[in-house]
Amino acid sequence: MSTLTQNVLDEFISKLKKKYKNILQDFNLECTNDEHGMYITLILIKIKKSQIGKGYGSAVMYELSAFADLHNVRIRLYLTNLYGTDLKALYAFYGKHGFVLIKNTPQPIIGESYGKKEMIYYPVKNHNKL
Repeated sequence: MSTLTQNVLDEFISKLKKKYKNILQDFNLECTNDEHGMYITLILIKIKKSQIGKGYGSAVMYELSAFADLHNVRIRLYLTNLYGTDLKALYAFYGKHGFVLIKNTPQPIIGESYGKKEMIYYPVKNHNKL
């Protein structure tokens, strides 16, 4: 296991973009640190419209959670309906991949009219998915 840095994360992103070349429209992760240590922020995962509903989003999430487990880091994301996806559907999708809703999510910035909920995935120790 190597230390997680943005460069290591960028290599992982590149690997997934190559593997899912005609499936992933966009995928963006950021390596971040807080008072609890290092974590990954899932900025964006976008599957091409023609590939939605075929399990590719779940496949990418499986690989991302395995990567987080390997590096023993959390994954944080913010659910938003800014792009038109129902928040309940997003909550269900990420929930089935081990994310939990954080109850004390800050309110949206003034002027934002969309919902915003924080979810976190906690790494599974000694779990070898890859």
